[in-house]
Amino acid sequence: MSPLDTIESELALPMTLSDELHHSVADADDLEEVWDKEIAVADVFRNLGRHPIQLITRWNWKSAVLAAIVRSSFYFTVYKASKESWAVTLTAVGVELAFRFLTTGVAGAVVQSFRRATPEWAATVIISISLPTITHLIEYFTHFVQEKYYSDIFAASENSARQKTFAISVLFSVVSAMFNLYLMRRGVLLVGAGEETQTLRNDFKRIPFMISEFIKILPLMIIRFIREKRFVLAFAIFFAFGFSVGTILGIFRGFDWNWFRWSAYGAWGTLLAVTIITRIVMYFRKRYRLRKGLPE
Repeated sequence: MSPLDTIESELALPMTLSDELHHSVADADDLEEVWDKEIAVADVFRNLGRHPIQLITRWNWKSAVLAAIVRSSFYFTVYKASKESWAVTLTAVGVELAFRFLTTGVAGAVVQSFRRATPEWAATVIISISLPTITHLIEYFTHFVQEKYYSDIFAASENSARQKTFAISVLFSVVSAMFNLYLMRRGVLLVGAGEETQTLRNDFKRIPFMISEFIKILPLMIIRFIREKRFVLAFAIFFAFGFSVGTILGIFRGFDWNWFRWSAYGAWGTLLAVTIITRIVMYFRKRYRLRKGLPE
């Protein structure tokens, strides 16, 4: 081998290794290019600040489609329950459909960026607060402007359906933001994630199971803390859930404390019922596995 060949072979090795090494978080054009399974929350912000274009190139059309379907159905149901006319209802649905389809794609890209962020609790808090705040500011002014200044063209609500819908919509957004992050951490609703990206059909097949698992998170935590005799933590989770639901609905219903009280009661009752059902299912499942000689 000639000296030139030797030099070229020595230079080729670092290049090969550099190809195998992942990009640094700050330098990566897209967080999906980073091979690490865990990324610090601060690094996610740093990357998005340096490469915001990835929120457009990874525009999450799956989240946009799902949100458009769910949100338009949600507005239709609440408006008709409020006895609004068909013209008012369809106008609100159309405005929400257009608004959500445009904004949720970007929001989905943001959520996907945090799917490997650590600590997980910090990423969840950031997503569940920041995204609903931003999107609902846009939502409020979109529907407000439509009803305030264009009511002669687009029918405005007659029975305060917009105010009722907005409060419930905020709560729904907080829960859906956390659920989307939960899904994406498990490889569902991903866009532009290489081999991890599945078809929308496959994602939809997994979502019903993921919903059941998501619903059981708090009940399982409460049951575990009770088993470990950590009653204060179990009560804290139970109390915080109802208080949070009541606060969101009470504040965004115009500081209506009747809504706060009854929403909190409803949330506590629902969580208690789901926790009891979950514990009963766990008991019978354990008995079944013991009878069949299966590991617990």
